[in-house]
Amino acid sequence: MIKTQATVTTSKPKAKPAKKKPTPKGKAGKAKAKPEAAKPAPQPKAEPRAKGERPQGGGSQPKLVEKDLPRVIEMLRQYGGIKSVVADKLNVSRTTLYAFLNEHQPALDAAAEIDDEIKDIAEGKVIMAIRAGDMQTVRWYLELKGKDRGYVRRVEQTGKDGGPIETQQKANPKDYTDEELDVLIAAAQRRKAAEAQG
Repeated sequence: MIKTQATVTTSKPKAKPAKKKPTPKGKAGKAKAKPEAAKPAPQPKAEPRAKGERPQGGGSQPKLVEKDLPRVIEMLRQYGGIKSVVADKLNVSRTTLYAFLNEHQPALDAAAEIDDEIKDIAEGKVIMAIRAGDMQTVRWYLELKGKDRGYVRRVEQTGKDGGPIETQQKANPKDYTDEELDVLIAAAQRRKAAEAQG
């Protein structure tokens, strides 16, 4: 019989390979593939702008410049001088538009002229309504323009059943005796208690 001697060697245990997590299945039962990282598209080089030309795309809001004057006046005419609409159509803030109008007298004059034209149109419609016999417009017109002829709206306030309005002066607490003040305080406390219950 041959005896064999067993030798025991100690070594570090081998690391187990990491378990793969199951990939979630899609509706069709296939594993979803990871999307590849998209490479950014090359940006076109910005072309140099002429002086006063507005930047395209994002960034700060554009400003109005001297060459925009005819376009601003045209927009004011097209939208009846409504500054908020004009600013929106020009893609600027109202503050920018107002500043531009104040810096350019022709634009300011055009805005005032347009406002007068709109008033003329509105007055023409009022006159047409009066001629058509619209009594509400007739009354309204006389209350505003016919005051020199006695057409004034008078509002009369009356008390109960058309009688005079009763007024009470506020009492001065100094005029009451101590007993009267005690009665008033007790009445006020009863009122508060009744309101709290109700």
